[in-house]
Amino acid sequence: MERRPLVELDTVTKVYRDGAREVVALRGVSLRIEPGEWVAVVGPSGCGKSTLLNLVAGLDRATSGRVLVDGLDLGTYDEEALARWRRRTVGIVFQFFQLLPTLTALENVQLPLALAGQRQARTRALELLEAVGLAHAAHRLPSELSGGERQRVAIARALANEPRLLLADEPTGNLDSETSDAVLGLFASAWRRGTTVVLVTHDPEVAARAERIVELRDGTVAGERILATDRPPAR
Repeated sequence: MERRPLVELDTVTKVYRDGAREVVALRGVSLRIEPGEWVAVVGPSGCGKSTLLNLVAGLDRATSGRVLVDGLDLGTYDEEALARWRRRTVGIVFQFFQLLPTLTALENVQLPLALAGQRQARTRALELLEAVGLAHAAHRLPSELSGGERQRVAIARALANEPRLLLADEPTGNLDSETSDAVLGLFASAWRRGTTVVLVTHDPEVAARAERIVELRDGTVAGERILATDRPPAR
């Protein structure tokens, strides 16, 4: 029996409207991502990379076609159900961090744990900050952190509920090379534990850390490359 993919896009099209003008972001994209796989999505600006990520995260809806995650058709969920599903299944790292400015680093990481009803939310959040090297900054506000530190807090928050699926949009785009290496190391650690990683990037060195590269161009899949075949067992 063929194993079910964790993520499947089935002839997905996404059209945005700008006044009377239609902008086609994705054009009939079909893509399968297996459990435990690390995929880098690359391509020029405006090719649909971030749109694809938002659809897989359930933050946006396809105009046509289906987006399935673990066999569930996200297009059939209402917004409340999608929010619950994301808390259980998905960790998201945004390009510009999207930390809550009035919460400390600890409180930002603790929030998804509290929303999921975790009893040891504070302890778990502190462990995650320790893992990303920021235990010393637990009580600082995002405005008191560097860009690299904020990104590491965002990653700790994304990993808080041990998601099966980790999505990242240009996670190293605003970081220096040393911090980028540290951030990618965190992704690699999650992947080795069985997390499926889908990462959007312009940087070929970042893409080269993945198992597979998917190239988007003009809203379509222009090609794919396999970089590695050995990976940890899917959980």
